[in-house]
Amino acid sequence: MGCAGASVFIYNGEGPGRAAWPAEYRGAIVHNRQEKVLELLEKSGPRLHDLLARLTLSEDAVGDLRQALFIRLSSSNGLDKATDPFAYAHRAAINLAFEWRRRQKLKCQSLDEDCLAASSSSPLGMVIRREELEKLLDATSQLSRLARDVVVMHYIEQESYEEISRRLGKDAHYLRSVSAKAMDRLRTLLAGERNRPGGKD
Repeated sequence: MGCAGASVFIYNGEGPGRAAWPAEYRGAIVHNRQEKVLELLEKSGPRLHDLLARLTLSEDAVGDLRQALFIRLSSSNGLDKATDPFAYAHRAAINLAFEWRRRQKLKCQSLDEDCLAASSSSPLGMVIRREELEKLLDATSQLSRLARDVVVMHYIEQESYEEISRRLGKDAHYLRSVSAKAMDRLRTLLAGERNRPGGKD
């Protein structure tokens, strides 16, 4: 994952109302965190890129979300406290992707437009699959944050419950229960979508 130009995000420590610490100390803290973020993204960038692409279905959005992820990680002290920096970044990427999806949905509703990006020249099967995946991801965004993370990690990224348990710090059996309830909820949401006027039979 390229990080060219990332230095533009380095905090200079001169904002108003932030005089509690010497500017050099504040700047050093943020700079050290950014170095940690750059190292993390150098190692795990491709996985996070793929995750963002899968959740947004838009390569055009991934570049902006990668920058947003860098900013979010660099500006939060949560990464400093994280026992597993990748797990922390992974959840931040999921949150950013679903925030993007919500914004896109609101934008499309306000414009009363069809927001599917499939071109008219695409094979019909691809259009249908994309439409179904869009609906599945929209439904997933309505789950609780934990349930959403488990569904994404297990069904989209194909992670085992043991690996998810390690990354989230929760019992694997509990996560299986969360997953089962989430799938029941998704079935209900998707069934409701199909039964709406204009929905698929």
